[in-house]
Amino acid sequence: MKDKVLTGDMGFAVGWALLGLYWMVGAFDYPLWSGFAPDSGFLPLVYGTLLFLLSAAVALSLVFGEAEPEEREPLTKSLLVLGALVVVVASLGFIGFLLPVFGLMMFIYLYVERLPLLRSAVVAGLVTASLALIFVHWLSIPLPLVTWDF
Repeated sequence: MKDKVLTGDMGFAVGWALLGLYWMVGAFDYPLWSGFAPDSGFLPLVYGTLLFLLSAAVALSLVFGEAEPEEREPLTKSLLVLGALVVVVASLGFIGFLLPVFGLMMFIYLYVERLPLLRSAVVAGLVTASLALIFVHWLSIPLPLVTWDF
């Protein structure tokens, strides 16, 4: 049982559980309910509780569950996605929103997941167009646009 407790998965679960507990405790500094609508402390309490409970469930399943399977997803996939996210966030300010997000999805679909080109392009295009439709047109939230100053 000692091997199950001292793993990175357990550390990750405990860390997220502590963050959820922090949100739960911090939510009580704000009003939870105002009249017939939730107030500013309601969502942190709900999300903190969910995060704590789900993390506790993961930790308990690590302690009392069966041995984990031998085959795991390689770490390189996670690092590739993390690196791509860093590039996208860094490029949002001067390239805009749509092109980096489309490029991120194409990179993940083509290179990381090895999906066919046509399917990757169609799905990445539809998701990018949906994001633009939702945020720019329906919610009127201005997304970063190309700002090249020469």
